[in-house]
Amino acid sequence: MKRAWVYAISAVVVVTAVVMLMPHAPSAPEATVAETPTLSPLDQKVQDALAIIESQDGNPMQAIFLLREVVAEDPEHRDAQYTLGRFSMMSGQWDKAVERFQIVLQIQSDDADAAEGLAQSLVELGQVEGAIQGLQSFLNEHPNTSRASELTALMETLQAGNATEAKELQ
Repeated sequence: MKRAWVYAISAVVVVTAVVMLMPHAPSAPEATVAETPTLSPLDQKVQDALAIIESQDGNPMQAIFLLREVVAEDPEHRDAQYTLGRFSMMSGQWDKAVERFQIVLQIQSDDADAAEGLAQSLVELGQVEGAIQGLQSFLNEHPNTSRASELTALMETLQAGNATEAKELQ
């Protein structure tokens, strides 16, 4: 039962990571060249890193190095920290993912994606109770987040799993 639960959470992590790294369709009509905002050099490095991963043509470590350069220059760069957290999850480096998502939440306390990534990473580290508490705290602080229902469902699933495991141990 526990193994199936771990597989299910792992599948959710992988699917979430893939969705987060996929290119997103623009929500507004394409801007003309004159209206296109110029990215900062750090934002451009993050975009370049994502392009390397999405194309699957380049060396993934090159993408990681670009992101590390960004956080070395600006430790509070949300997108770089978040992307490094996702890459840490993809490579099974759960402790590093936890660190990255905690940093993102310090930068932007209402970041539901980071709260979910943190919870998933804590689960993978066997800290289910910490994941539940983190989600509960996040939802208490940000009850109107657009992802409240998803995070509540995740929290309830974790609580149900904890209850099941506790019964199995008795």
